[in-house]
Amino acid sequence: MPTRAVHVRTTRPGALAILLMIAAVTSPACTPIRLVADYQQASLDETLRLAKQVDLFYLTLLESDVRPYAPYADRYMAIEAELGGLVHREKSRPMNSESVRISQTILDFWRAYKAKHRQANDYRDARFDRRRFERLFDAAVSAEAAKRLGGEDTAPPPTDSLATPN
Repeated sequence: MPTRAVHVRTTRPGALAILLMIAAVTSPACTPIRLVADYQQASLDETLRLAKQVDLFYLTLLESDVRPYAPYADRYMAIEAELGGLVHREKSRPMNSESVRISQTILDFWRAYKAKHRQANDYRDARFDRRRFERLFDAAVSAEAAKRLGGEDTAPPPTDSLATPN
């Protein structure tokens, strides 16, 4: 059986490299690069609502000098379920690793403090743990609010045309 020679037409070796470089340089100018998830008002509202529930839980707990676990068990479970929902919500959003990390941290602390309360059947550290949740929810709110920044907020600062070099 005879063999056939296959001829492949080649272009200049540098032409392809130049085209790739041009594409690499112009693509970012045409398409903005996204490094974080888009801002979602609903996510911010949910975070604020849960922060309020957790704070109310701790305020109620702090009103009593005796803090056995049983009267708070149902509220622990309800809030844990909602915090788990927040984690799933944040995981469903692409490029949202910071908000996922914060919401997972909140859920992990909630579970740990619930277990500590159940085991001791008392809650002496409630005041300090409430403050930790305040800080964590502040971080979650800040992370979502930062996504709201527009192009003018994230652009480099303008140069001062009136400044004279020393």
